[in-house]
Formats: sequence, C-alpha cells, structure tokens
Amino acid sequence: MRLELGLAAFAPALGLLAFRSRESDWVWLFLVPAALGLVVLVAGFAIVRRGSPDPFTFDDIKDLSGEVLGHIGAYLLPVFIDTTKSTEETLISAIVVALIIHIHVATGRVFVNPLLYLLGFRVYSASTGGATVYLIARSDVAAWSAPRRCVRTGSSVLVERHK
Repeated sequence: MRLELGLAAFAPALGLLAFRSRESDWVWLFLVPAALGLVVLVAGFAIVRRGSPDPFTFDDIKDLSGEVLGHIGAYLLPVFIDTTKSTEETLISAIVVALIIHIHVATGRVFVNPLLYLLGFRVYSASTGGATVYLIARSDVAAWSAPRRCVRTGSSVLVERHK
C-alpha cells in the first residue's frame, strides 16, 4: 500500500514532468506513474464514500502538517529540470523522482499527501483502541468531544466521514 500512496502523493509532480517531456519519446516514464497515482486517489475516495464508517474515540492527536513540506520540495523538481533537452536529462529526472518517492515510501511519509491538503483534508497521527493510526480529517479535531465516524482504508489509516 505504501508504493501506491507514494505514487498518489507525487502524481502532480510526475504529471508536470510528463507535461514537460511531452515532445519526447520518454513521456511514458512520467505519465504512467502519474496516471496510476491518480487512479489510487480516485479509488481511495470511492472506498471512503462507499465504506461503512465506525465510531472511533481518539487520544493524543498530533498534526502532521509539517511533514508535507518534504513533498512540496519534490513538486518544485519539474520547475527546475528541463526534460526536453536530452535523453540523459530525462533519465536523470526519472531517477531523482524515483529516489525521492523511495525515500518517502521507506520512511513511511507517504500518508502525508499535499493533494489532501489542497482538498481541505489534514493528516494526523492519533491513538485509538491502543493503536497508533494515521487520521485523515476535514473537520477541526480540536473541537471533537465525541466519537467520530471514520472509514478504515488500511490497517493504520482512518478517514473521517461526514454524515
């Protein structure tokens, strides 16, 4: 699941690199992973929308917004790398993006997705039932006083679902 979430997190950056290399034969190198990332995001939203929410009580909720900055730096990569000049530039770009995604996957930071922040969601680390989970919520968690209805999308990921 981490690889899929990594692709979803970097889909915009990969899409921008695909756009920059659109006149090259190497466009598929960026376009295919960007498309897969978007498919993962759409599937995630469908799971949350159709999933059965359960009530969860949370303790020790920590905002993970600061970790999104690592992704933002990777989003700047297409601005600075010109993939239209040569095959070598394109391959170097692909290797750099693959390394950045690998680092985020290996360190478990794939749950912090800048696209979620753009859509109004925030990512938290929270405790519930003795386990630590990633909590994705749209409402202000500071105002929560009762159990919240959430859909489990993975073993350690809960997404708040509004009515």
